[in-house]
Amino acid sequence: MSINKSLAHKVSHAYQLTYKQLMRFFHKRVENSSDSSDLSQDVFALWLNRKKQTPVRESRAFLFKIANNVLIDHWRKKQKQQAIQEEESEMVALQVPGKQADPAEIVEQQQRLQRLYDAIKTLPPRRREAFLMYRFEGLSQNEIAERMGISTSMVEKHIASALVHCKNYVDYHGENQ
Repeated sequence: MSINKSLAHKVSHAYQLTYKQLMRFFHKRVENSSDSSDLSQDVFALWLNRKKQTPVRESRAFLFKIANNVLIDHWRKKQKQQAIQEEESEMVALQVPGKQADPAEIVEQQQRLQRLYDAIKTLPPRRREAFLMYRFEGLSQNEIAERMGISTSMVEKHIASALVHCKNYVDYHGENQ
């Protein structure tokens, strides 16, 4: 991929002017300076690699808009990682010798998982595809929109609708057993 020299110069100039500001922005919002540095660099990489090459009039404002989006994606990834770690901890707790799980609890969890699996199977194909990419592949809504060739707004609607459907399905079928 070739980068327009004037764009590269503009990005380089903006980097020199706003990098420290971006570092402070991220440092106030994330746990460590390593993440702050990585996220700040991601902002500039995204600017350089964006598909739409329309001129940017206010580079600082544009960079902070990108920074906000990068931060949201970072938080989402952290939440997913935390949820996965919690699930793994629960699984380990069930497998730890000496810590006998109540057989009724195990059966109940297995039945709930089966109801969730059944709920996902009943989703319309495109909604199911968006939901699985979001929940199980860990993709951002923007990444899903790009893969599916739909708007981010439509991805949000698919995911929200799928979550509501799954919750209602699992609750309804759990009560009627």
